[in-house]
Amino acid sequence: MDILIVTPRAAFWEGMKGVFEKHGAAVRTAPAMPEALASLKDQKASLVLLDLFGGEAWNADELKKAVISILMQDAMTNTASVCGMGEETFHDAMEGLGMINDLPAQPCEADVDDLLSRHGTILGQF
Repeated sequence: MDILIVTPRAAFWEGMKGVFEKHGAAVRTAPAMPEALASLKDQKASLVLLDLFGGEAWNADELKKAVISILMQDAMTNTASVCGMGEETFHDAMEGLGMINDLPAQPCEADVDDLLSRHGTILGQF
């Protein structure tokens, strides 16, 4: 399973490498959407994790644009976000985009483990 994390804080995600490896996932990062879209042209990802705001205040319109640009390139790519917007707000803001879920702005290993378990279920691995 190949995962692309779009983030300005690659070092943070490097610390989560063990969680991804436990699920058999290879991780690569891109610092922003232009680089992410270029990377996806060269190599598909089964999941794109959008940590666009680096733990700072999130912008629903920017997040929607990012998800739509990924889906326009490959509609089979699963997406999730790192915003910490809460389940109800996440559902209302991102309705219809088919995102897996939203992680807290400062996710812990358990949050990543939960996301990867959900993703594995979608892929029929569990």
